[in-house]
Amino acid sequence: MITVTGDTVTAPAADTLTGAARGNTFSIGRFLPLNEEHVLTGVGTQAGGILRTDIIQQAERVAGLPLPPEKMNSDFGFIILSLSLLLLTLLTVIARKSVFTGLSSLSFRKQPAPPPPGTSEVFTWPPVIRNIFSALNISLFATLSLLLAGILKPDSLADSVWLTAIIAGSFIAGVMLRHLTSIVTAELTGWKNPLREYMNVIYNVWFTTALLLFLLNAVIIFSPLNNPLPVIIAGLAVSVILLIIRVLRLLVIFYNWHISILYYILYLCALEVLPVLVILKIIGVF
Repeated sequence: MITVTGDTVTAPAADTLTGAARGNTFSIGRFLPLNEEHVLTGVGTQAGGILRTDIIQQAERVAGLPLPPEKMNSDFGFIILSLSLLLLTLLTVIARKSVFTGLSSLSFRKQPAPPPPGTSEVFTWPPVIRNIFSALNISLFATLSLLLAGILKPDSLADSVWLTAIIAGSFIAGVMLRHLTSIVTAELTGWKNPLREYMNVIYNVWFTTALLLFLLNAVIIFSPLNNPLPVIIAGLAVSVILLIIRVLRLLVIFYNWHISILYYILYLCALEVLPVLVILKIIGVF
């Protein structure tokens, strides 16, 4: 009776990975942590029954490349994008017509006079969902741009969460302040319909920007980009183009309602240029 011994491999104990890995680890495929080169000298494998012997002379494990530290919490980004997708689905279900009507307001054709709503129109469900969607995606893109471009260097992944929350809160506060300012201006000047139409343009420009940035955020977070800077530049370029369209739509609105061009310039200086200059001064750009 012949007993056949199976293939065996004997490895030195120094090659085993026991205990917690060190802090500065390397990675091969993000599965096998290594800190230095390890050489495994094979003792050999034998197979009985047939005149055959397989011998591994030497197996060398080479250290991988060090992983760069993550600047953005990808799990948090996934939560934001999932919530945004849920809001977008809800918005298309309960207010699909208003969404398409709002996007058509970006056209340079003369729009019909909107019905006179109450001053709390911004607090109804479709505008609330639309503004939350805009705040989430614009703030997430701003955070990705600041962190991945190296403008800000976070101490931990939690910093990206706090930065997104601060930008989102500032955006919502700015939208509400702009809404209240337009209400006061409309009451003082009597331009209720022009300013109401322009506020509708503002909301829809932000919403359109957020739709495009939603796609770019997904590309930056989930795709294996070695250099996300071109995507960030593309998002900034699209945002600037939409802001230019917003300013031109304001000019068209003033022209259609036969409002003096002087008031147009004053409006731009007071409610478009001045807030930007104040923000840039606060963050220390100049």
